[in-house]
Amino acid sequence: MEEYINLILPLPISVNMAYAGYPKRHKSNEYKKWIIEAKQSLDTQTQYTIKWDNWLFVEYEYLMPCYCKNWKKKVIDVANYEKVLSDFLCKEIKWLEDHKIKKILLHKTDSTEKKVIIKIKEI
Repeated sequence: MEEYINLILPLPISVNMAYAGYPKRHKSNEYKKWIIEAKQSLDTQTQYTIKWDNWLFVEYEYLMPCYCKNWKKKVIDVANYEKVLSDFLCKEIKWLEDHKIKKILLHKTDSTEKKVIIKIKEI
């Protein structure tokens, strides 16, 4: 049975908040801050590699508060977090390339922690 590569990073910002400026876009200060935090977190974790040029299955589990104080569900589009996270991982991990991702799973879990658990495996 193949094992997953497991990583944990701080919860990324939404792609809606990642860029500022008009008409010329640039990375927002919040995005730059998250990149620094994510790099520091990634540097403390075991460095993995993949053996072959296979397709990849990537799973993102977003741990985040999913409810308001009155227990009403927060409107959170997890797809808006995926682009920022995938772009970061593909830039920082040399063997992880967008075109190799064949299957991706995004889900959120109600939590006071704000982080993302990433699982990657060859398929």
